[in-house]
Amino acid sequence: ERVYLIRRGAVRLSRVYESGEEITVALLRENSLFGVLSLLTGHRSDRFYHSVAFTRVEMVTAPATSVRKAIEADTSVGLLLLQGLSSRILQTETMIETLTHRDMSSRLVSFLLVLCRDFGIPGNQGITIDLRLS
Repeated sequence: ERVYLIRRGAVRLSRVYESGEEITVALLRENSLFGVLSLLTGHRSDRFYHSVAFTRVEMVTAPATSVRKAIEADTSVGLLLLQGLSSRILQTETMIETLTHRDMSSRLVSFLLVLCRDFGIPGNQGITIDLRLS
């Protein structure tokens, strides 16, 4: 029912399944959107996600109905939304490629490269990934 935009920081989205298993579905950073599924479909979603901040986070949130009205009033808002969704789709495709058809060490290396690209902080001694991941 709400749309969230991360202005600063990093957030992990996960789903908890009936078995009690929790699976990370997305790692989000600045200018990432979530909560937009019901906005696009026009129906309340039955998919519920748990979000956890990895870092100090600044977010903007708005009711999905307000965002929909803003898109209808100004096409540039819709284009920004499409850019955010395209970024999420690309991240999902990259993760699918990373997790399939490779041995464990190759998956780990690919995942670390994605983390460096999306969350890495360059420094004198290399790239730091300042996230608490298990």
